[in-house]
Amino acid sequence: MFKKAELMAILAQQMPASEMEKNAFLKLLPEGLLKETKEILEDSAKTTELVETLNATLQEKKPVFMILEKEMSPGRFIASTLEELLERDTTDLIVKGSTSLPFPVYLLKENDWNFMEELMKKEKPFTVSILGLGDVGGTLLMGLRLLGRDVLKEIRIFDLDAKKRRRYYLEINEVSDGTDLPPVKEVGIEEVFDTDVLVFTVSVYIPPLDTTLQDVRLVQFDKNRKILLSYAKQAEQHGFKGYYFIVSDPVDLLCMNLMEEGGIGSHRIRGFGLGVMEARARFIASEKDQLKEDLRTYGPHGRGLIVVNSLKYYDEEISKELTHLTERENFRVRETGFKPYIAPALSSGAISIVKALKGEEHLSTFYNGKVFMGARNRLMGSFTLTEKVSFEPLRPLLKETEELLLSFYVKKGSIE
Repeated sequence: MFKKAELMAILAQQMPASEMEKNAFLKLLPEGLLKETKEILEDSAKTTELVETLNATLQEKKPVFMILEKEMSPGRFIASTLEELLERDTTDLIVKGSTSLPFPVYLLKENDWNFMEELMKKEKPFTVSILGLGDVGGTLLMGLRLLGRDVLKEIRIFDLDAKKRRRYYLEINEVSDGTDLPPVKEVGIEEVFDTDVLVFTVSVYIPPLDTTLQDVRLVQFDKNRKILLSYAKQAEQHGFKGYYFIVSDPVDLLCMNLMEEGGIGSHRIRGFGLGVMEARARFIASEKDQLKEDLRTYGPHGRGLIVVNSLKYYDEEISKELTHLTERENFRVRETGFKPYIAPALSSGAISIVKALKGEEHLSTFYNGKVFMGARNRLMGSFTLTEKVSFEPLRPLLKETEELLLSFYVKKGSIE
């Protein structure tokens, strides 16, 4: 476990190939940190001890931990650039900085260390509980049953409607290819919290098909957050220590509210709404014969979404058009007379959740120190490793989305 200045002193010793490069490295540090780092470097015995400790840690293939200093910095991230260690800007979690690290650094809040041994040991297969068996919850359950054989030990289901619980218990267990698919267990409210992951798919308000609202998700916030907070309170009282995976709308604001008002650690909360937005963007781009393999999406499940048509062949106008069309794609489905829930339940829900639990790169929302921001990332032993892209035009777009989400959210849980 290293303090920031200690790690900077080690990097100053190991990374630069010459004294000139060492001085250039030190100039990257802010004044206060630079002073602390130089004091350590002036003590050759201490510097040698720190370097030896680091080398032993790496040789034993153990994680290198650094204690974060800024209160607003998000814990449980895996840093791959110097900029992340400096805790400068939220965009550094996504946009690749100029200085790569020679080894990954696991970032921790100072009071988080006591819980590391327990949380780092959690491994697959996992038990998952689904709260809410509406259209989204039921479809998500189907996806988990079919896709989760390598990562899920059991899927527990709960809904206030006992007949609905029974129906899904019977039907989904009867979906089989003759091999061992994860079993579905019908449980009561107490047993549903005895799990590794709580998947929240409850929705007490679904806008009608003829709605004219530009973003129907915002109307759902106040009603859905109260249900989520109630379940979270019961879960914590029951001793639940696992992850909260939020699928209900509005995903990103519910995640924020669960952290702020529910008091749940940000590293235990994931929002699953971006998967379908990227799937929609890719489909729309393919319809227009504009699809590039390196298309990316960032931000929320709704207004504030960022679509980048291509990291390599970026076109601002095409990206803006794809963003606009993707934000409104749910209305194109509603025009058919049906509510859009299949693609969200599978692309944002089942597919992304299975990838997350496997430790694979997926699309989800995580806390960046200010808001819950969606991007590609991996969940690794309760830590988050984000995909870093060398794409500077993304920074102002991320900041704009961040400000928009902050303007939507109020701690008391209301929409301005």
